[in-house]
Amino acid sequence: MLLKNILVPYDGSPLSKKALELAKDIARNFNADLKLLMVIPVYYPISDSVFSGTAVMNYQQVVKALTEQGEKEMKKITEKCREEGTKAFYKIIHDDVSNAILKEVKRSKIDLIIMGSRRLTGVASLKRLGSTARHVSEHATCPVTIVH
Repeated sequence: MLLKNILVPYDGSPLSKKALELAKDIARNFNADLKLLMVIPVYYPISDSVFSGTAVMNYQQVVKALTEQGEKEMKKITEKCREEGTKAFYKIIHDDVSNAILKEVKRSKIDLIIMGSRRLTGVASLKRLGSTARHVSEHATCPVTIVH
């Protein structure tokens, strides 16, 4: 299998960091590009609520702050990847997380997704993945590696 483009959905969580470490090794071994994707989730305030106007204004401020914070983190992570010999790029988008990942797979011709899953315990860990990891693994047009 020839790998040219590897996608890592990254949110700074311990499991996304673990997925990134694996992805860096694979990308270096295959001389592949590593694409980091940070998705700021979409929130839809209730439109007929007395608070909806304030919620939208505050939400726009939250999205702006998250984007600025994400930009700093992604620049730092991408630079570290490059220093370690991995060709790395990043993108930050504001969208539904699962759908954003799947859209990026098509747009960037991704060959492999490496992502973390929610860390569930007990019976829950046997029954399901996190909803995002499950949705992506069920609908992706390329292989998906899920890191636990």
